[in-house]
Amino acid sequence: MAYDEDLVSRVRMTLLTQDRTFEERKMFGGLCFMVKGHMAVGVSGDNQGNELMVRCGEVRAAAALGKPHVRLCGFTGRVMKSIMLIEPEGFQTDSQLSDWVSLALDFIDTEPPKKPKKKKPSIPKRAI
Repeated sequence: MAYDEDLVSRVRMTLLTQDRTFEERKMFGGLCFMVKGHMAVGVSGDNQGNELMVRCGEVRAAAALGKPHVRLCGFTGRVMKSIMLIEPEGFQTDSQLSDWVSLALDFIDTEPPKKPKKKKPSIPKRAI
């Protein structure tokens, strides 16, 4: 799946202006931005356009559902009550995008940092 590089750049700039350390990881058929080891926001794309994924917890997501261009994420076959998908009309301006990113960061700040995963020892392949 392709995603909009311009939107990815806008999200990067928003995170940088909010003085956040993040890493990028390909997930959910798009690109996700990880903060403190947790997925905070992401950019997904399909043939209908790009959407912003915002992980903000169930309470914040339920409160935001009444806003235009917002729905719960459900592309895995079941609804994820803590992740919203925002249609492009909902993040056209930098101010709108910043509001969504801030909502995600506010939630991530309530979560403990994830511990780094231990790397499994690799098993050498045997010659046949």
